[in-house]
Amino acid sequence: MLLVLVLVLALALADARAQTVQASVQGAVAVPGTRTFGAGARLADAVLDARPTELAYPLGAALMRRSQIEAQVRLKAGLLYDLDLLADPASADAPLSQDASRLRAWLAGRAATGRVVVQLEPRRLELDLAANGLLADGDHFVYPLRPSTIAVVGAVVQDCTLPHVPLQDVAVYLPACARSRAADRDQVYVVQPDGHVQTVGIAAWNRSPPQALAPGATVYVPLAERAVGKVDPDFNREFAAFIATQPLPAPAGSP
Repeated sequence: MLLVLVLVLALALADARAQTVQASVQGAVAVPGTRTFGAGARLADAVLDARPTELAYPLGAALMRRSQIEAQVRLKAGLLYDLDLLADPASADAPLSQDASRLRAWLAGRAATGRVVVQLEPRRLELDLAANGLLADGDHFVYPLRPSTIAVVGAVVQDCTLPHVPLQDVAVYLPACARSRAADRDQVYVVQPDGHVQTVGIAAWNRSPPQALAPGATVYVPLAERAVGKVDPDFNREFAAFIATQPLPAPAGSP
């Protein structure tokens, strides 16, 4: 009888554990750390429990989820393979080979984070039933400080960090960061700090309406489509998608 009772209690404990999830919040929040939530807990429960401070930058906040890491690892591996082909030192296109080598080094130093795109302004999240999904075990949130710069990367002579100018069109930033000879001249990709990616035409024939950047945005100057199309027509779009998986950093010294 005692053995049966022990088994029943063990099963009940295991079931209780299975009904809970752990989530952690880092950065500009009043109560950082890892907490346990019951079944049915939603994203807003973890966010509101951590209490982002007035210094937090919700537009740049990020949610990393374990279930997304495998797909992002595959995406990174595919991009590295394509860049190995494009960086072939025997290539007749030396500028393309040089840019591909530099992009490969950049990509190799970035991890697959598992980031998912979701708006994380606490009260809006609480009221948005579509965005406020269920917490998953291991969910990790980062609330950064509001940056004052934007970045330009990709087919440029050197990656640039430029002062953010409110409402300034993306095309106005580009002359401050010299493009390489292998750059596409017709479009760029804008990765906003919330992870959304936009394709922006910059040539006379396809110029998009003015596109402002939020603080912390990244502009990816793609490699020329005519060149990368021989390896993978989707390369530039996928490279921009990987950039979007990289969150803004948590404040220095945050747990």
